[in-house]
Formats: sequence, structure tokens, C-alpha cells
Amino acid sequence: MYNVFYIASSHLYEDSNNKELNTFMSNTPSPQSSDEKKAHVQDYFSRTAASYVTSISHRTGGDLNRLIELGEWNPQQLAIDIATGGGHTARAVAPYVAQVTVTDLTPVMLDSAKAFLQSEGITNAQFQVADAENLPFAADSFDRATCRIAPHHFPNVARAVQEAARVLKPGGLFLLIDSIAPKDSALDAFDNAIEKLRDPSHERSYTKEEWLTFFAQAGLQVAHVEIFRRTHNFDDWTLRSQMLISDKEKLENYILNSTPHVRQYFDVVTREDGHLSSFTTDSILLKGRKQ
Repeated sequence: MYNVFYIASSHLYEDSNNKELNTFMSNTPSPQSSDEKKAHVQDYFSRTAASYVTSISHRTGGDLNRLIELGEWNPQQLAIDIATGGGHTARAVAPYVAQVTVTDLTPVMLDSAKAFLQSEGITNAQFQVADAENLPFAADSFDRATCRIAPHHFPNVARAVQEAARVLKPGGLFLLIDSIAPKDSALDAFDNAIEKLRDPSHERSYTKEEWLTFFAQAGLQVAHVEIFRRTHNFDDWTLRSQMLISDKEKLENYILNSTPHVRQYFDVVTREDGHLSSFTTDSILLKGRKQ
């Protein structure tokens, strides 16, 4: 699966005739082992933690409201928020449960989430550094599990979904939100390529079909699937990842010089001065119930 994507991405760059971008891509190595990839994620989020706490696109959004609407909450439940990032999902969940366990692979990120949640007056949260692919909790520990805008960083998403299912009690719900790639292979390659160029810790945005397979393999019965579009302000999107100005310019040129098919699908919008204003990608909300 990964090899297919990387081959497709390679061909995309070779066909672009953009030698400058090819050089840029070759200077952005992808760690090979799972441990190296996770170390890369920790390094990235240690540097950018504060910007994710304050990020408007992470802190707000109709998707968070939908997650709460679909959660079937009650005040006796125990919840876990996996790969919490800035803590925004945990903040949304906390008022509806007895306790939320807030986890993240990156200690600096978790500390930032903790400070945010405490500043919001959340008192029913506990915090644990944890790898989403190897959660340090017993089976059947939680009534609800959430994970939002994070799995595209995981080296082994199938394993992470299995872990979420493992720590859920029978009948418990896993509520997931993440970016997804289009089914069209060219659009998939473009989507993942620009994400990787902007943030080398990006692993892969999966298709809806791949996500449904991950849930089925983990023994989660899909109770709800929802696809929505998320618009990214290009300046904010690249600022949050601390891109160098020169790299940002190369990425902007690559997006603006993409095919009409790509520009139309991703709704590429330019400003009056010709610079890139925004583009739009797909995301998924999945609700799975443990059998």
C-alpha cells in the first residue's frame, strides 16, 4: 500500500518538469523505520506545539460539534482522547463524561494540551504520554475513544485502530476524524505530496475505503460515515508548520502549476496579486462500535 503511493508520487514529480521542486523533495527525506518516523513526529510537534493549540482550524469546526452529536454520551463514562494534539477534542468531550484520559506521543505537545485544558477550567482530565499504536491501558478500559486530525502521522494506522478497539469496552464507540485522500490515484498522490512537502512527519492520508477496512479488521462495526470538506488558508497552513519562506514559495508554485483537474478538485483559490489564497481537502468522520 505504501509503495504504491510513493511510486505514484515519484511519477507525479517526474512529470511536472519542475526541477526546483524535485530538488526540494529530494532534500526532504522520509525516515524508514517506525521508530524513526515516530521520533520525527515528536521532533515536529515539539517545535510546533504552541501553534497547534492556538490553531483556529484545530480549535474550532463543525466536525467537533458533529463528534459530540454522534457520541451517545453519559456522565458515567470513561473516555480516552488518542493523539490529542492541542487538546481540543478532549476539551469538547470533557463536559459529557466522568473522566477523559488525554494522551499524546510527544511530551511537549501533551504539556501544551494540559495547560490549555486547565486554562479552560477542565478538572476531569488525566494525562498520559502514549503511543497510539501501543496504548498503555488494559483491554476494555474505556466507554469512548476519540482521535481527531492525527492518524495521518501514524506509521501503522491499522495497528492504531486495533489498539483503540482493544481498550474500548464491548459496545464502546470509537469516533475518528482525519483527512482523507480522494479515490482517484492522481488526486491521492497530489494530496499526500503537498502534505508531505509542508510537513515531513506526514505519513499518509488514507481513502475512505481504506478507513472502512481498518475499522472492519479491528472488529469495529461502522455506525456512521460522514465526508466533509476543509478549506485551508495557505499562509496559516504553512506558518503553523514553520515552513521556510523559500520552501513555502516552491510549494505554492507547485500547487498553482498543477493540472486543471487538480486545481478544480481542491478548489485552489488565488488572491488578486496571483498568490495562493486557499485550497480545500476532504476529511472523514467515522463512528465505530466495538462488538
